[in-house]
Amino acid sequence: MTNAPGNGTIHFKGTDIIILLLAVLLCVWLYFSLWFGQAIGKADTLIVQIDDQSPTEYSLKNDRLLKFNGRIGTSLIEIKQGKARFIHSSCRNQFCVFHGWLTTPGDTTACLPNRISITLKGYASEYDALAGER
Repeated sequence: MTNAPGNGTIHFKGTDIIILLLAVLLCVWLYFSLWFGQAIGKADTLIVQIDDQSPTEYSLKNDRLLKFNGRIGTSLIEIKQGKARFIHSSCRNQFCVFHGWLTTPGDTTACLPNRISITLKGYASEYDALAGER
């Protein structure tokens, strides 16, 4: 890279352009691999944890409604087209329902008053939400 005398413009050499292009490509690759890294894989299992009970796994391949009794009442969880969500819970604020669909491995939501949590598991999940490791 050189400055032309007197006019303040910058001229790039061929190697400067190659280095700049490689730096841009590296930034794009890092962005997609770090930001969207978990979204690359596909979830295949729903893990339901109720209070202090052992977690239960359900396949995301079959559409169905699951009904669970928690600490304060009933929660309904829907599995549809490889996704899962709370569609009803006995809690007052309904944050678990408003969270919407879980779609990628590692996605988690919970109904804290009812002590029910759901997590999606798949081959791209970096961490097991229950054990803290893969």
